Amino acid sequence: MDRKALVYKGCWPDATCCDQVLRILPDGTWLVLFMTGGQTEPAPENHVMLCRSTDQGQVWGPAESVLRLPDRACTMTEVVVEADGTITVHVQIHRGCFDDWRNCTITSRDGGRSWSAPEPFDALPLRAMIRNTVATSWGERFMPFQHYRSEGDPAVSLFHDGSYERPQVGVLISGDGGRSWTPSATVTGHGWAEPALAELRDGSLAMLMRNDGSGCLWRSDSGDRGRSWSAPRPTGIPNPSSKVRLWRLRDGRHVLVHNPSAATSHPNSKTYAFVNRNPLALWISDDDLRSWSYQRVLTDFPGHLAYPDGVVSEDERYVHFVFDYNRHDVIYWGAELP
Repeated sequence: MDRKALVYKGCWPDATCCDQVLRILPDGTWLVLFMTGGQTEPAPENHVMLCRSTDQGQVWGPAESVLRLPDRACTMTEVVVEADGTITVHVQIHRGCFDDWRNCTITSRDGGRSWSAPEPFDALPLRAMIRNTVATSWGERFMPFQHYRSEGDPAVSLFHDGSYERPQVGVLISGDGGRSWTPSATVTGHGWAEPALAELRDGSLAMLMRNDGSGCLWRSDSGDRGRSWSAPRPTGIPNPSSKVRLWRLRDGRHVLVHNPSAATSHPNSKTYAFVNRNPLALWISDDDLRSWSYQRVLTDFPGHLAYPDGVVSEDERYVHFVFDYNRHDVIYWGAELP
């Protein structure tokens, strides 16, 4: 049976919620980190908060500050928890419209109760988003990314210099447990690519990525352990221009939580078709992402159900994740796996 709970409800003046993640600490504490602040995103009021649970997601405590600056927007895209409990958050700091956009990390060694000052992320210091880290069977770590290269002033917003239309998509590779990173060759995506990475049974790697306006996810593959990537091509997986979350189980199956809708516009949504980020579904593939033999709608409650992110339980009975509802509530969902 699935589990669910309200984690956080946005309200004035911090109504916006998005880019939430759920992580489990070694001591069993559950943390949900998320962006809030202001009425929209991006905006200078955006900042990062967290809520914690000590009863496996049944009850969530009050919001605690993680990173807030008086004159800068703070967003986040990835949270990594090490075996010793160290938490690293990849954050983006900008002036409010992804202008003067800098990538940093902050760390906590006391369960998220205190945080270091932001430090530049030297592997991709400007105009990039880091997505979910994958540890491979051969011992390397991979972090997929989208990078908006600037041909002029790097402080200009990606929406104003045209780079939003042509992100460079690739992976960062670490052979020393995340202490240093080397970028792969890249391919050109479109819009908010938000790549999700998976190791396949033969040791090759696959990335699924957004391609805004196309109505489906696109795929790129690597046969040389992530050093180079094939040209992205469309898949049969519907996508309304929204982030997906992908996990690999120990038996080689892959779990995808996403919005299986091919609609990319709607008369009630003039700028972004948020209303098309529905339903929220769990799909499972047992043939390396070629087909999806198990497809279950988790909820089709009317509205925007977006940006799922979380973890697979140690016994692989559940996927524990959070998503935002209409950009103003953060919801926990524990989806039972077949």
